[in-house]
Amino acid sequence: MGNRRKSRELAMQALFYMDTNGNISLENLDIYCRNFNPAKSVLPFFMTLVRGVIAERTRIDAVIERFSSNWKLHRMSGVDRNILRLAVYETLFREDIPVKVSINEAIDIGKKFGTHESGAFINGILDSIRKALEKGEIQAGEIDAKDSLVKRCPRLGGPISFKYCRGAGDNGAPCFKIMDCWWEDFDIRAYLQENLPPGAYERLLNAKPPSKVASIVELIEQAKKANT
Repeated sequence: MGNRRKSRELAMQALFYMDTNGNISLENLDIYCRNFNPAKSVLPFFMTLVRGVIAERTRIDAVIERFSSNWKLHRMSGVDRNILRLAVYETLFREDIPVKVSINEAIDIGKKFGTHESGAFINGILDSIRKALEKGEIQAGEIDAKDSLVKRCPRLGGPISFKYCRGAGDNGAPCFKIMDCWWEDFDIRAYLQENLPPGAYERLLNAKPPSKVASIVELIEQAKKANT
């Protein structure tokens, strides 16, 4: 089984866990990860999927209900509901993943974790969404889950989105407080592991931590150059 399949299965389980608790949120995701400790090999894609669903759940749920032949979300099984959420997130917001791959993965996971009817049920809804997308009846989009995060700004007082903070500093640069305010909301290890060249991530982990959090940007650049 590939890492992406494992990531999808774990993402479904995490969403199911949060759904059962009635709290699909970044805070509850953090609790899930602390309790179940996902493997490093599946963590980057797992976090991308779950954070994406959390950020766009309102739109995702609306699309599912629109194409589910009068099946309300609360009437679906928890397994089917959250498999659909993951697949619709991939379909609408991950142009790098072929739609047919997302559908086939969702069907297989439904057969494994759901009932004997789950595969056909999931396939019917997702295929209808695929056709509507091809006809232009619904629109795909791009999402950065971090942009949807909102936190009270220590300087301005009110709730501020990360998207605003990225250009709120001098000459359109990030706000100088950005690391202090948002650090706890990022899975920095997963981000670096996914984006740094091979070997650079390990060197970064073994490097002496910078005295200031903002210095990590320089440390990242040093790790990149060391691998070229």
